[in-house]
Amino acid sequence: MGRAEIRRTRKNEKKAKTATYNLTKAQLDAMVREKIGDELEEVRQQATDDAVNTAMILLLTLPLEVLMDHYWPKSYEKRIPKFTAHVLEYYERWQNGELDMDKMKQDLWEYGGVRLEKSG
Repeated sequence: MGRAEIRRTRKNEKKAKTATYNLTKAQLDAMVREKIGDELEEVRQQATDDAVNTAMILLLTLPLEVLMDHYWPKSYEKRIPKFTAHVLEYYERWQNGELDMDKMKQDLWEYGGVRLEKSG
C-alpha cells in the first residue's frame, strides 16, 4: 500500500468515527435551552435544599440556646433531648399534614406576640 492509499484510509477511518449532524438554528437553540433549563432546575433544587437545611439547623439550635441560657441553665442536659424529640415530632406531623400552619402562626401571634407574614 502506497503513501497516498494509507493517507486516504486514515482519512476515511477518521470520517467514519466523527458523526456530523445538520441542525437548524431553531433546533440548536431548543437543545441549548433544554440543557440550560435542566441545569438551572438542578441549581434551584440545590439552593432549596440548602435553604431548608439551614432553616432546620436554625429551628433546632436557636431555641435550644435560648432554653439553655435563660430557662433551663441547670437542668438543660436532661430536658434538651426530650424537647428536641418533640420538635422533630411536630415537624414530621406538619410534613404529614397533621398540623395546620395557619393555626400555628395564629398561636405564635396570640401567645408569642410575633406575626409572620409573607412579603410581596
